[in-house]
Amino acid sequence: MGSKRGKKPKKESSGSSPRRGMRRSIRYEAVEELPDSKKPSRGPEAPPTIHLRKISAEEALDRLATQLHGYARQGVGEVLVVHGKGQNSDQGISVLGPLTRQWCDDNPAIVSSWREAPAYWGGSGAIVVVLN
Repeated sequence: MGSKRGKKPKKESSGSSPRRGMRRSIRYEAVEELPDSKKPSRGPEAPPTIHLRKISAEEALDRLATQLHGYARQGVGEVLVVHGKGQNSDQGISVLGPLTRQWCDDNPAIVSSWREAPAYWGGSGAIVVVLN
């Protein structure tokens, strides 16, 4: 017949590998960090952002006014307003872009000036608003 198998004596856990089920892969603990010279360049860090994409014009202008007032009270100098390029609107014409720019022109008490955002922050789909 077969030989009788007995229990193996327990090993002392002084410096030996962990028991089965307690091992962990080093993949989960590794973190890859790029050196400063190889980090992707996306320009300087963007200012606080207000997203107006994919909402109605009325809701977008209300959100713009509310959030710009809030940022002005906090003393923020510049805000990035992302309105989109209008690619999903009728005939691909932007609706929110002209409305956002007009609102900024009509509210000089809050908005000192505005300019089109650089390409790495959204290009023609966003503006940078300078607050008073």
